[in-house]
Amino acid sequence: MPPYPTNADNQREHPRINLPAMYTLVRARVAGSSKYTWTGHLYDLSVTGMRFELDMPIATGTEIEVRIMLPGKDHTSFRATGKVVRLHSDAEDLGPAIMGLHFDHFRSPMDYHRLLAYIEARGAYRETTQTQKRAA
Repeated sequence: MPPYPTNADNQREHPRINLPAMYTLVRARVAGSSKYTWTGHLYDLSVTGMRFELDMPIATGTEIEVRIMLPGKDHTSFRATGKVVRLHSDAEDLGPAIMGLHFDHFRSPMDYHRLLAYIEARGAYRETTQTQKRAA
C-alpha cells in the first residue's frame, strides 16, 4: 500500500487526482515575493490543495504562492496562494522534501475554474455549489 491515500481509499471531502510527478511543474515563492524561488513537481491535487515536492522543505504554516503547470495537451496552468500544512519528508532526508499545501485563494476566478475543469475532465467529481463559493 502506498504511504499516502489513493483515490480508492480517499476519505476527503474533495477527491484528489494523482499526477505523473515528472510531467507536472510547480513554481513557488514566499507570498508577496516578486520572484519564484523554488521549482518542483506535483504528486496529487484537489480543489482544496496539493501534495508536491521541492528540493528543500518549507516550514509548516508558511504562506506561499504557486504557479502550477499540469500535464496534458491543453497545457493547463493556474495560480494560487496557500499554507504549507504538512511536511512528509523526514528532517534528516537528503532528498527532495514532500509537502502538503492547502489553497487559501486563487489568483482569479479563472484560475479556480481551470483547475476545476482539469479535475472534472479526469472524472474525479462534479462541482458542488459550496465549493464554487470558495473560489469567489
